[in-house]
Amino acid sequence: MLAGLVMLTAVGCAGSTTSSPGAATQPSSPGAASGTGGVVSPPGGTSGSVPAGSQAVGDSQRSGVTGGALFGGDVPLVSQQPRLGRKLAIVRIYDFMGEKFLLPKVKRYMAAGSTILVSLTTKPGQNSYASIAAGHEDAFISSWLQSVQQAAVHYRLGAIYVDFEVEADSQAHHAGLGTPAQFVQAWDHIHQLAVNAHLDWNQGGRLHWVFILTHFAYISGLANQYWPGPNEVDIVSADGYNAQGCRAAGGSQFTAQSTAVLTPTALFGATLRFASSHGGLPVFIAEWGSVPYSSPSVEVGFINQMEQFVASHRQIAGAEYWNGHAPGTACDYSLNSHASALAALAVMGHSAALQGHIVPAH
Repeated sequence: MLAGLVMLTAVGCAGSTTSSPGAATQPSSPGAASGTGGVVSPPGGTSGSVPAGSQAVGDSQRSGVTGGALFGGDVPLVSQQPRLGRKLAIVRIYDFMGEKFLLPKVKRYMAAGSTILVSLTTKPGQNSYASIAAGHEDAFISSWLQSVQQAAVHYRLGAIYVDFEVEADSQAHHAGLGTPAQFVQAWDHIHQLAVNAHLDWNQGGRLHWVFILTHFAYISGLANQYWPGPNEVDIVSADGYNAQGCRAAGGSQFTAQSTAVLTPTALFGATLRFASSHGGLPVFIAEWGSVPYSSPSVEVGFINQMEQFVASHRQIAGAEYWNGHAPGTACDYSLNSHASALAALAVMGHSAALQGHIVPAH
């Protein structure tokens, strides 16, 4: 499974439109960490996986979603909306510390009615977790959080989604920033800034907090080390790909020759169990995708499996396809030139389970 994953790669410093596929690293032995801040009372916890067709505890309030799961994707998938035959309900974007949230493209997405899932990420060698927790970056972070809140209000979005340090478990891309415990302290501090400014959804604000790790972090148990606690997280989320060894392959383009796939259950089942046992929280699949196959029907079959997986787990409040080529690797998840796979994604986007929308603002 590890051979099939791709490393998160930041593409320049272009701000909110930067996209990157998920990564996984060999974990150390799992431990436990819990946050200390926050004011949200967690919903009643459950244990084990959420049965098919069940409703997660506190789902619509915590997720801000009703009517099914949000169907969405990254910025490159926005251009495929005409071929999908629908608008993306949620668009995945990435910001680095020091960058503005409201780039023109992001404004256009929100003006068209799409909400945003945005990660605020720290570059290695800058803005360590300890520095953030100590308040040295408060001026920028507070301004950035206010910008997200104001955008949600301006564009009449009842919910907008915030993550800190996407895939913090990917050590290769967070080297030198601090330990998992220091990550939790930094998350605590950032969340408390939002609480102090009354920006959270349960205070009359619009912000919902999404905790995003690689899918392997949940499988291995490593997620426990990074967990801020259910008082500070509204949605548990994972990035995972049917990659089939593309990262280890040479060249710039990988096509799988087999008919095997990593099933959605293998990729994301552990994430659902983690969310259920850590406060009964809803789940986002923040990044997912598949490499192409020599037989196009295999890629189509994987997308069909994802549609069925989301439909079978009402705990899932959103699924965002990552429609791009991972720079520096042979891993290409773009569907633009794969007519049958894009058609399968369109069918998924029109299925009853993916008609979720944001709960209107009060």
